[in-house]
Amino acid sequence: MAEIQLIDSHCHLNWKSFQNDLPEVIDRAKKNGLVAVITSSIGPEIQDTLNIVRKFQGYVFFSLGLHPPQVSSKTVSKTIKLIKEHEKEIVAIGEVGLDYYWVPELKKREEQKKAFIQFIKLAIELDKTLVIHVRNSRNQQDENANDEAIRILSENIDTPSRVLMHCYSGNKTQTRKVVNLGWWISVPTSVTNRRVHQNTASITPLSQMVLETDAPFLAPKGYKRNEPAYVAISAEKIAELKNTSKKEVADATTKNAKKIYNLPI
Repeated sequence: MAEIQLIDSHCHLNWKSFQNDLPEVIDRAKKNGLVAVITSSIGPEIQDTLNIVRKFQGYVFFSLGLHPPQVSSKTVSKTIKLIKEHEKEIVAIGEVGLDYYWVPELKKREEQKKAFIQFIKLAIELDKTLVIHVRNSRNQQDENANDEAIRILSENIDTPSRVLMHCYSGNKTQTRKVVNLGWWISVPTSVTNRRVHQNTASITPLSQMVLETDAPFLAPKGYKRNEPAYVAISAEKIAELKNTSKKEVADATTKNAKKIYNLPI
């Protein structure tokens, strides 16, 4: 059987839950066929991420963004400055976007939208892929964050291959719209047990899909802490959903991740 190669296109290796066993986590990833891991730094404090990337150089790469609930004039300006300073090291800008789940205040949501547009323009300027975080409000009567994110992206960027919807959880109509716009979609390991991500995986063609863990979050059913090695589990589930082989899922998503992040591997 041909060797299967996988990439975890989005995780958070700087999280405290990895501080005691990160070398072992990386070793398990390699043993499970991962050829690269993308860790995402989501705030203006990035030294821990830099240390990790430099320790595992050539295997762990990083994207740099700002988690939408952290948006303020100070954090946005500092993050933009850091992105420019580390332009040659980062493989993408993000995650950035809209989060209405943790941010109910309308004024703060408007600040998120303005920051989102700033990051889009920066990605265009630096020719970097954008990794998009979108989460809807708890209140179903509120403005839909997915619809708004699609609108803002459509109005401000004309290079479809530069948009990656991270851990996408839009409804079926929104997912089809994202696919038709030619954007990439990242399917998390929770595809094993969450219907919304199973729907996303079923709708998204392999030609537009990458795999992610979002570790240490969104672990597959039966696991407490998520880690990069578990993309192998999600590849199996997606193969089942699409009535294909794990190798076909791995080949397509790994090829896509290399392209999206312009990985030197």
